[in-house]
Amino acid sequence: MEDNFDDFDFENFMEESNKEWNSKMEKWKERMVIEAINTNYDNISKNGISEWHARHLSQTELFNLIETLNYMIEHYVESEEYEKCALLKKELGKIDDLMTTR
Repeated sequence: MEDNFDDFDFENFMEESNKEWNSKMEKWKERMVIEAINTNYDNISKNGISEWHARHLSQTELFNLIETLNYMIEHYVESEEYEKCALLKKELGKIDDLMTTR
């Protein structure tokens, strides 16, 4: 049997392969983000956010921390894990208090 490469649509093959690859990479990225959120939550629930450490963060670092906590809260709202939102809101309140005393 002779292979006929003239019938092979390389561009279509590559396009489909890229779509599949991109889909797999997007799923992997989502899993990694969720894993990071859950790891951060576990650490915060065990240790809280250290007021001493937070006081020594730069303004940019504090804003990044606030952004991270808000991102985590949004994730847990979407997954309807409201008890986790409550704990994160409490920690966010600590950061807000620090910001107002600066």
